[in-house]
Amino acid sequence: MELFAQFFVTALTAVAVENAVFARALGINKTVLFMKSPKMGILYGAVLTWMGVLSSFLVAIVNVLLEGRTGIMYIRAPLFSICVAAVYIVTYLVAHKWKPKLFQIIKPALPVCTFNTALFGAFYISSTGSYHFLQTVGYTLGTGVGYTLALLVIYFARKRLAISPVPRSFRGLPILLLYIGLLSLAIYGLLGHGLPS
Repeated sequence: MELFAQFFVTALTAVAVENAVFARALGINKTVLFMKSPKMGILYGAVLTWMGVLSSFLVAIVNVLLEGRTGIMYIRAPLFSICVAAVYIVTYLVAHKWKPKLFQIIKPALPVCTFNTALFGAFYISSTGSYHFLQTVGYTLGTGVGYTLALLVIYFARKRLAISPVPRSFRGLPILLLYIGLLSLAIYGLLGHGLPS
């Protein structure tokens, strides 16, 4: 029972505190910044969560195998990449063969969400925090949910900023990046960190 409690606490921590986009500035690209609808944000978040949770099973095994071995820490990144690539290939082939309609829906999101720094950030945080198996899976699940919420915040912020009286030189991407930066600082402050003075 205690393991499941740790799973849920770790997942909620990842959603609320360690938000993959705002607190850690991970995983933003042009496709994500300029989504056409909230459904697209939910799709991207769902694909990232799916890929992250499945990859986290393999990553947890890698973390256990590398635990306490300081001389081979440099191979952690390639091993994480191999884990994610394996899950990507299996998901691609299974969806393409048995779920062609679903495959057509997720096809544009699959590479963007699979090889996303938000996933690798979650894996590194779980490895440096010495998380056990369920905590690694929970943290990755929470990161996916937090990422989805962040995508929706960015989408609705873009809509609000489009109708705001923004100076011409700041319209579009510049004001959106300023908005994300200010929101990141606010979340950083909520984490209890102080800015350097």
